Amino acid sequence: MSDFIATWAATPLAILKWVLLGLLLTSSGIWNNTRLAIGLGLGLALVGVGALFKIEHWVFGDQLLIGGALAVAIAYSLWFRTKSQRELLDYLKLAWVLAAMSAVVAMSLFRPWLKPLASIAEALFWAVALLFVYQRWIRRPAPDSE
Repeated sequence: MSDFIATWAATPLAILKWVLLGLLLTSSGIWNNTRLAIGLGLGLALVGVGALFKIEHWVFGDQLLIGGALAVAIAYSLWFRTKSQRELLDYLKLAWVLAAMSAVVAMSLFRPWLKPLASIAEALFWAVALLFVYQRWIRRPAPDSE
């Protein structure tokens, strides 16, 4: 019974995470840079296919996961490097991407490190999401004093 309750309690949180992730992705400027967007998209696709291969215990699942994680980390790091103005949210997003991709690599190579890295990535995701929501919708610009 407790598994049933835990599953239903986690479902709204998972939906919220996917919605916030979608908002973060669609508002990002990385999609304006075609080369980096292709690298990021290819990396995400490789991670997805690698996860499927790993779940099904097919050959090359680990290699696809590692290659996809490296592609995502490199593409996002290059985009971060080319960005002219960096704010706290940009640094948090970079840390989150690197932690999440490190967790993906740990899934294949260093199983004992998976839980700590995934926990760090989870904490960074929520920091990014909360700061993003605050900056985008909650914080109001100061009115002009005349």
